[in-house]
Amino acid sequence: MVTEENAAALPGDRYEDLIGSLTELSRALAEDESISETLHSILTLALRLVPGCHAASITVVDEDGQPATVAATDPGTEELDRRQYLLRDGPCLDAARRQQVNSWSMAEAEQRWPEFTQLAQEMGLRSYLCAGLGMDDRRLGALNLSSRGTDGFDRLDEGLVTLFVPPASAAIVTADRYAQARELAAQLEQALLSRAVIDQAIGIIMAESHCPADQAFAVLKRASNNRRTKLRDLAGEIVARVSGARPPAGG
Repeated sequence: MVTEENAAALPGDRYEDLIGSLTELSRALAEDESISETLHSILTLALRLVPGCHAASITVVDEDGQPATVAATDPGTEELDRRQYLLRDGPCLDAARRQQVNSWSMAEAEQRWPEFTQLAQEMGLRSYLCAGLGMDDRRLGALNLSSRGTDGFDRLDEGLVTLFVPPASAAIVTADRYAQARELAAQLEQALLSRAVIDQAIGIIMAESHCPADQAFAVLKRASNNRRTKLRDLAGEIVARVSGARPPAGG
């Protein structure tokens, strides 16, 4: 963790960069940025704040435990993440599972993940710093930093990277809630469309059979059960027959 003591131990230029990066991060979070822009801003600032960092990405783990990269500083880093997911293990997945900040030198990573390390070395990346992302006991993923140096990160860097954990976690949760809200809105829209078609079909049956609405609905429901057809689809066929329009696709 960054404290007053170790912050004071920073060289003057790096201390000023730390203050500038935090100020910029606060501004980015306060502005009306998209969630994607916020995550990319976090990666950009991490690259600037941690001198040994040459590549960075953010991994998100869904409810089924499947990982995916939602932001990366370059396509190569995104591909490295993808290959790590195929291996089902590596620095970022380890940090996501354990919800820890882990720093791995090339020698340490090579001992534990030889296949991943070989892939990373082919890209010129030789050490790794990963921080688990989570909120309210929920595992969200990991923030992943890589370095070309064999020992690219120190204890201070481990503390600095924790500065980015809360905003990155909050952005991921916001994205998840936004996706859920969009899905709910789509379901509600579909339900309203279905209701409108069913109401039209009931009106047609009432007019043709000279019966009240409850009886018309019972006729429609009975026909739906007999034909093993969704109520909305059958209603769409009835409306299309009368209007001459093509019935809507089944939902």
